[in-house]
Amino acid sequence: MAMNDRVHIMREAIVKITQMLAGKSIQVTQRGIKAYVKANEKGVPFLVNLPFIPDNGTDELIDAVQGFLDHEVAHILFTDFNAMPKAMREGTGNMLNLLEDSRIEREMSKRFEGSADNLNRVGKFFLEKYTMPKLEEALAQGDNEKAVGLLMVPLLRGMAGQHVYRDFMKDKMAHVQEQYDKIKDLVPQIEALVTTDDCLKLASTIKKRLSALPSDPSDPSDPADPSASPPPLKTPSGAGPSDPSDPSDPSDPSGDPSDPSGDPSDPGSGAGDPSADPSGDMTIGDEKGDDTPGDAEPGERAAPEGNEEDIASSSAMTWNDIDKNMAVDFDDCVSSVITNSAADAASDAEYLIYTKDFDVIEPLVVGTGYRDDYMRNMVDDVDHMVGPLQKDLERAISARSLSQWVSGHRSGRLNPANLSRLAVGDPRVFRKKHEVTNKDVAVELVVDMSGSMSGTKVTTASRAAYALASVLERIGIPCEVICFTTGRAAYDDRAHYESEIAKIGRSYSRNESLYMPILKGFDERLLPNIKQRFAWLPHCSDLRNNVDGECIEIAARRLMARREAGKIMMVLSDGAPHAAGSSAELSKHLKKTVKAIMKAGVNVLGIGIESDAVRQYYPKSLVLHNVSELPTVVMKELRAVLIK
Repeated sequence: MAMNDRVHIMREAIVKITQMLAGKSIQVTQRGIKAYVKANEKGVPFLVNLPFIPDNGTDELIDAVQGFLDHEVAHILFTDFNAMPKAMREGTGNMLNLLEDSRIEREMSKRFEGSADNLNRVGKFFLEKYTMPKLEEALAQGDNEKAVGLLMVPLLRGMAGQHVYRDFMKDKMAHVQEQYDKIKDLVPQIEALVTTDDCLKLASTIKKRLSALPSDPSDPSDPADPSASPPPLKTPSGAGPSDPSDPSDPSDPSGDPSDPSGDPSDPGSGAGDPSADPSGDMTIGDEKGDDTPGDAEPGERAAPEGNEEDIASSSAMTWNDIDKNMAVDFDDCVSSVITNSAADAASDAEYLIYTKDFDVIEPLVVGTGYRDDYMRNMVDDVDHMVGPLQKDLERAISARSLSQWVSGHRSGRLNPANLSRLAVGDPRVFRKKHEVTNKDVAVELVVDMSGSMSGTKVTTASRAAYALASVLERIGIPCEVICFTTGRAAYDDRAHYESEIAKIGRSYSRNESLYMPILKGFDERLLPNIKQRFAWLPHCSDLRNNVDGECIEIAARRLMARREAGKIMMVLSDGAPHAAGSSAELSKHLKKTVKAIMKAGVNVLGIGIESDAVRQYYPKSLVLHNVSELPTVVMKELRAVLIK
């Protein structure tokens, strides 16, 4: 097909997610190039917008969008947004966000198969596209506070057990070792967070730990302060209070956090230390300890070189210093990077769509102005030729249905001509009868409903489509009849639409919604209510513009979903694409789409309705001036395709 299949799959997945979240009053849209979330005054999201990725979108961008959506859905499903106001008052809003992001992603991965991979990929995208460039910039400027703030995000996520962030931190721990030493015993609690309230309490504990300077003789985790230790939480197997090396275990005096002899940097001081468990290893340098100067043990931070004044200066970073530089909201940063990547793809796209949110595919609604004589006139014009056309096609198909004997089988009827094979030990001396028929085919009829088709053209097209559908139904070939024009709905966010154009520096290829009414579905029979749709078509008021390329692509995907081996598409149209947007891009897209559909194995036939304009878009085409030409013009071509 013409479009990137990964893009198509992602778009369809988003539609399903939208339906899933409908009950939570959450709207998911795909518009423009910006990724963003809208929330109410309490911070509860009510809209998630994803960029409408063009067909040339990279796999990296698609992965990021899928992961971003999974992350936002995780917030919607698992976050208690009432906790944020309290966190903001306590000055722990950024830390709460960080802990909550890890927790909800863990819950999302448990709930939905495949989410883990999506979240890992968006994590890599975030680290490569945002964190690493910002970190390099901070280090080049000698801004240690900013570097620490940036690295607190992957540090805490790594401590939560997310291997993407843990791997990222392996060669960067020297920048945050001081902060890590103060909180490394909290790893089991971080990994076992269950609720948003748990995250809020632990954020307060971490704030208190990181607020204390190393020179402060009082221990940052003073048990007299109830906020200094996290609430009892469910811990992973092997890392709970029963572990004799756990500093929170009251049965082990050596693990008492109030004991000044307990060195928090000692790798053996607690089970919460990731260095005690290979899965939680976040030590400095490589395995040889090349980054550990002097006689320091591997995994142990050596004292920084220089005089005492320099050391004191490097250790004087306060909570406010960390917090203001840790204000790296994952959602905002990822959405910003996705927007920039989507803008790059959009600027190079051959065909660019703003949104499909307003496109409609539905059965044609018969209006209140319908009259019974509409159907009577149609039946009088067409039904008398359906019987002869049916017999003609059946005879043609029967003549081409072959019964032949195929040799070389190990069972079946003995084939005397193959008995010589037994002399060389080959038992394939039997033959079987194979019936070859030509009805394993599905047909898609696509009718142009543009304004230029009004009058005799749309009448001819509707009559022809009805006749073809009738004949195909009688001989047992599944058929769908679908029309195309543009919709009545206007984009309800013109300001955003205009800002998108300004950002990417180009216009969108089409600026209208699509409307594709179905006259007959594959699984519908031509009962009176279905015939009414055909009869009503020439009298409805929905004939507007036409975006042929996208519409026949949609119809082709519906046809390709059928199980039949053969696929035939007939497009009844009177001319070139015409809609608000770029005429050149619309025309080029139609040609490209027709070629792609044919390459996918579909027999495509363009039927010009009182016009030969279809010849410039469809390699195989013919012209129909009126319904009476059906037997000699259209059926001849259809017969040739069916018995091919």
